[in-house]
Amino acid sequence: MGGKTLPVSLKSPSTSNHSYSDLLGEIRSSFKSFHASEASIANCVLQDPHGVSLLNISQLADFSKTSVASVVRFSKAIGYKGFPEFRRALISEVSRNGLDSQNFSELDSGIELDDSIEEVIRKIALADSRAIQTTAERLDVTSFRKTVDAWNSAQTIGIFGLASSGYVAMDLQLKLNRQGKSTTSWRDAHVALTSISVLKPGDCLVAISHSGTTVDVVDVMQTFKSRGVTIILITNALRSAATALADIVLHTSARETTFRSGATASRIAQLTVVDCLCVALAQRNWSGTKSALEESRSAVGSRSGAKVGADEGMRSQPSNRKRGGNK
Repeated sequence: MGGKTLPVSLKSPSTSNHSYSDLLGEIRSSFKSFHASEASIANCVLQDPHGVSLLNISQLADFSKTSVASVVRFSKAIGYKGFPEFRRALISEVSRNGLDSQNFSELDSGIELDDSIEEVIRKIALADSRAIQTTAERLDVTSFRKTVDAWNSAQTIGIFGLASSGYVAMDLQLKLNRQGKSTTSWRDAHVALTSISVLKPGDCLVAISHSGTTVDVVDVMQTFKSRGVTIILITNALRSAATALADIVLHTSARETTFRSGATASRIAQLTVVDCLCVALAQRNWSGTKSALEESRSAVGSRSGAKVGADEGMRSQPSNRKRGGNK
């Protein structure tokens, strides 16, 4: 995403019970948010995940030239309660790698310059399907339910995103509007800030930011939060300035490769979160949602060409009536 970025917050994420099926990818994606000692541990894990999975906490501290306390902080920074839980997840990851080493090596190396068109298609399809899977696994059910509750009670929902996240914001606005929710989206910080009066206490602002460090996103979140608006953040970052501000955080899992920047990979993961939330909200209020959907279908039905085509088809059918007078 464009714009300036802020340094990540020192605030650690909530240590809910995570079990990512792409742990190494999560470590790579979170690398910029690590402190120096955490980055040293992360490098050791990435360089030799099998070897690290065999170490106890003291051995890993010695191997990474850090401390036991640093290993504990690293484990919590990546989303685990402590080193034992992180080590179990790493062992599972190593086991899966061994069972599917070809696919994992392809994801690690990304798309190469000499890859054929067929290889490009296959690798992108594999990476996208994995982003959807790991995002679904990464979503915290408690935070997800709180988001649906907040949307359900809000009179108005504002949505803010920049660059590719802005297109996700537009998609979310369309889905919520079709359900009858009063929703507006912004793709420019100045427009969002000058629309400050649109949201009241009890309303929601959904901020969408892959990195969670973009200045415009953080400023918009801070301004609306100061007015009593509930801030919901969709982000790939476990720790960032934006996650420190948000009331509710929903994490995505978007892995970057050589030809696929965060702006490309993040969109797939963000849309997965958006689709899950909108379906859950529709399920919560199915009677009203069904009525709103029928109204929206009726409003655009005359523009689809289906009715015209059907009428023309009926006129083109040969008549079964016999010519001549009545017998």
